[in-house]
Amino acid sequence: MVVILATELTPELIAEGLARDFVRLVQDERKKRDLQFTDRIEIGIVGASASLRQAIETNRDYICGETLAIKLVFEALPSVQGIEAEIGDEKVALYLRRISATEGKS
Repeated sequence: MVVILATELTPELIAEGLARDFVRLVQDERKKRDLQFTDRIEIGIVGASASLRQAIETNRDYICGETLAIKLVFEALPSVQGIEAEIGDEKVALYLRRISATEGKS
């Protein structure tokens, strides 16, 4: 029996990896802030390259579902201090804000 593994990284696989790295980063920050598992959040990201931004946009539903984000924007969130973070080889500013129960209702 012979097994052949394809080791080529396609743009889709790279984008998925960046999205998973982003989710890990957000989840780590949620944990640092002692947010509850059910807390809804808003996420802002500043400084993302075009390729990172595209990876996040392509995987927006996955990211929001995994992090319970009701908003994901490529700008700073008002009244929130950003943290410096690394996603892949890039340094970005990440903004995270917990949404109160009344804000989260539409």
